[in-house]
Amino acid sequence: MKKETKVQVGDKQVGIYVTSPNGNVVGRADRYKAKIFTECIEDGIKTKDELSSFLSDRGIWTKNHDKKQAEITQKLLDLEKEIYLGTGKKKLPLSDGVKKAIEMRSLRIELQQLMVKRIEMEQNTAESLADNARFDFLVANCTFYENGERVYNGIDDFSSKSADDIAFSAGSLLAEMIHGYDSSIEDSLPENKFLKHFDLLNEDGSLVDEKKELVDTEGRRINEFGHYIDEKGNRIDIEGNPMDKDGNYIIQVDYEKVKKPTATKKRATKKRTAPATKG
Repeated sequence: MKKETKVQVGDKQVGIYVTSPNGNVVGRADRYKAKIFTECIEDGIKTKDELSSFLSDRGIWTKNHDKKQAEITQKLLDLEKEIYLGTGKKKLPLSDGVKKAIEMRSLRIELQQLMVKRIEMEQNTAESLADNARFDFLVANCTFYENGERVYNGIDDFSSKSADDIAFSAGSLLAEMIHGYDSSIEDSLPENKFLKHFDLLNEDGSLVDEKKELVDTEGRRINEFGHYIDEKGNRIDIEGNPMDKDGNYIIQVDYEKVKKPTATKKRATKKRTAPATKG
């Protein structure tokens, strides 16, 4: 089994393909993973269990975070059942299902934000580094040019070129092949499948109304930049007040200019001189 692609390198396209790893390559990759794991332990890099204790002691990830994660996950499952299976009533307004689907989208973002710090930390554990090394070994030994020549001369050669476009494309192909990686995973989420079924998501995964106009989670019209707009496409704020294209309010008040009173000149008065007295 193999997957092919074209990669733009400079001013030309390079054809490559990746093959599914055979038993020999997998065995060597596993040994390489074990080697890297041992080196990580010797270098003092934490395991996932050690990291969990460290995060708990520092208050970065505690039992309260675990509880919050479980609550959000359960809420997502409950909402999925409600929008697909109903709540006992024969018919429900579509708006109810849409509201719950949008709530699921918000909850999933909340879950991602909750998990991001832990995931970032776990990427640097001994297990994760060893897993990444194993995958790199597979890419290095399963990537070929379209003429059949190997792209990389072993893992060291791949490591020195792992940031280029060919390595990225090869890694994506192999991940799709051996892990069932789905590049359109957002489309497969239950809330998005529900919204797409009723044509309330566009091709970019953004919310739209029955007229296919972009809307926010409350059904208010927005443009492609997320700015609120009126029926004519003019920019407004959340309360409907008109704004210019830069987001500044447009003067709506008819101000009356007050004329300043003109200053009157005072007449100069002559000084009276005292009459001369005879001495």
